[in-house]
Amino acid sequence: KKFMSEIVVKPKTSGMYFTQETENAIIEYNNTTDFDLRSKIYRERIHYAFFKLTENIIHTFKFYYTDTNTIEDLKHEVVTFLLEKLHLYNQSKGKAYSYFGTIAKRYFIVFNNFSINLSCTISDQSLHNL
Repeated sequence: KKFMSEIVVKPKTSGMYFTQETENAIIEYNNTTDFDLRSKIYRERIHYAFFKLTENIIHTFKFYYTDTNTIEDLKHEVVTFLLEKLHLYNQSKGKAYSYFGTIAKRYFIVFNNFSINLSCTISDQSLHNL
């Protein structure tokens, strides 16, 4: 078995990371119950798109404030979260790119708000203890 950290991220040659092929792979992933096939589809056709989507959202919206040790750890958390939500995608309700981009942005917003509130609470408590 390969773990997420062992997955080789292969760059796409076209420069586009989330294509119709990615959406087709997500649909295929959701339509099969074969664990080995799902694993292969994810590793070879979906993971890179999720990784790049997460990376681009972090840099575009400046989601740098984090309680994780590194940005790489944060990317891994969000990619894992997207994988957990993969089965919820319904192609009749829109494009996979929009769906997973929205999920990732909402995750970052909630995560950042929680981290900021936690830091403020800790700082406020520290001030009261002086």
